[in-house]
Amino acid sequence: MSATRLLVVDDEQDLLELLVRRLRRKGFDVDSAGTAEGALELVKKNEYDIGVYDIRLPNMDGIELLKETKKVQPDTEVLILTGHGTIDTAIEAMKVGAFDYITKPYNLSELEMTIGKAAENKALKEKNASMKKIIAKHNEFNIIGESANFKEVLEMTRRIADSEVPVLIEGESGTGKELFAKALHYWSSRADEPFVPVNSGALPEHLLESELFGHARGAFTGASQDKKGLVEAAKGGTLFLDELGEMPLALQVKLLRFLETGEFRRVGDVRERHVTVRVVAATNRDMEKEVAEGRFREDLYYRLNVVKLTIPPLRERKADLPELIAYFISKTKDSSKRLSEDALAALEQYDFPGNVRELSHLIERGVLLSKGSLIEAEDLLLPHAAKNVNVPVQANFPSLCSLEEVEKIHIENALKQMNWNKTKAAEVLGISVRNLYRKIDQYGLKE
Repeated sequence: MSATRLLVVDDEQDLLELLVRRLRRKGFDVDSAGTAEGALELVKKNEYDIGVYDIRLPNMDGIELLKETKKVQPDTEVLILTGHGTIDTAIEAMKVGAFDYITKPYNLSELEMTIGKAAENKALKEKNASMKKIIAKHNEFNIIGESANFKEVLEMTRRIADSEVPVLIEGESGTGKELFAKALHYWSSRADEPFVPVNSGALPEHLLESELFGHARGAFTGASQDKKGLVEAAKGGTLFLDELGEMPLALQVKLLRFLETGEFRRVGDVRERHVTVRVVAATNRDMEKEVAEGRFREDLYYRLNVVKLTIPPLRERKADLPELIAYFISKTKDSSKRLSEDALAALEQYDFPGNVRELSHLIERGVLLSKGSLIEAEDLLLPHAAKNVNVPVQANFPSLCSLEEVEKIHIENALKQMNWNKTKAAEVLGISVRNLYRKIDQYGLKE
């Protein structure tokens, strides 16, 4: 568990040193300053759970320091210490956001108890904020399907949801791997804790470690203050590692250590931290092939692959089409529209390289383009070329344009033909999924 981090500010040096030593012995992580200006420099660089501020400081008093702290770190709880306590200053301190007010000379045990209450209050606020997000996620959460092979995976998901073991979810792009990861979370006793997704392919390699484990101030250019990583954000809940096959080998070593011990270090930090999370990973790659070809660590693969869920592609569960179509239509503004028999037949004959995600896009497009109450086959604009990833991508380029513009048009065209299935588009283009994400970001391409 990470220690509660405190900032103690007092211009009486002897008292300050005594208080810092006492609090460190009690297990707190303590920084100190003798002036408000020095304290503000620390607040701008580091994250603090609690501030303990003397009200009488040179140049800027403790209440002004409290106000400035709240501007930078609004969630930090602040205790005001004073030897000149009056009801008026107490009320003023509370009005501007102080958690409590303690008069000098104070009992150290009483101060520690108040610090403990402040830490509990901060944790409760964080949990309430998390709960609001969780409720919103619950409202979006829905798994649809009655096909035998789909129900089998769903039943397995229910059985293992409350286990602590890591789970590897395999399936083609668009089959709903994140939906099953959410099911593992929300159908478990962790449902009121955070569900935190990490896309291993969407971030540049040099940023992925910092995003996952956090970083210390000064760890690299631009790291102006300490930052928690997504591993810490998922504390007590579920960490979802999407596109696992895109994770660089160097980071795989650190992830393996975290899975085995629950311990990690922020980038640029020497301090060990510990959190408890349930790890769920997902991939659309053949991970055994990735291991055999040296692109993924065998020990990490077996550590994550304690239980495997394989999500069937939509072409293998065509019986679910009517229910899925009705659901996607209901989510549009024109929810009274229906598919014609010809449109339904066209979808039943289609292979869906983009799976359920592609069906959602097709229905959304059909609702938008249809003129009457029925969605016709031609309204769906089925991309027949996408049935085979070996079909050459065609593009019309301006007569004179830069190589960069040619690349942008070519990538955009490939993405459209693959219905924004990034794995298949990357395969057609002959680049990695990570490189494709970089190009999408570079050229500002939108689905």
